Amino acid sequence: MTAMNWRQRLGAFIGGFDAGQHHRRLRGFRATRAHVNALIAASGPDITARARWLVRNNGYAVNAVESWAANTAGDGIKPISKIADPARKEELQRLWLAWTDEADAEGLTDFYGLQRRAARELFIAGEVFFRTGSCPPTVSATPFATPCWPAGW
Repeated sequence: MTAMNWRQRLGAFIGGFDAGQHHRRLRGFRATRAHVNALIAASGPDITARARWLVRNNGYAVNAVESWAANTAGDGIKPISKIADPARKEELQRLWLAWTDEADAEGLTDFYGLQRRAARELFIAGEVFFRTGSCPPTVSATPFATPCWPAGW
């Protein structure tokens, strides 16, 4: 009896993970041992392109993306200040609301729309990038705007 057979028998005896078993239904299943980063590097651009194509051409895919984005971001994740002073709290809220209207450096949406775009992109490609930092007045009316870059851009 080899060490692998002994381990398999012990795992079957005490339960173990079902995915680690070698029963009849899993006998022909040969999973790759490559690391997930190597797999993504090899086929990530093709998978992302196919996912974007599906979202453009398949109603089920669009509904899945929109449903996930709506349930993830909803109307937007809104901060709640815990400042005790009502005057400072009101001023902070006023500044926040003024900024949210100008948060998108591209000027396409507001801060809550950026959250929705990020949720959509995260579902489709698995990642989304935001550049944070100060913007010149020619780019945005506010000194701090965040451009949203989809994966692979």
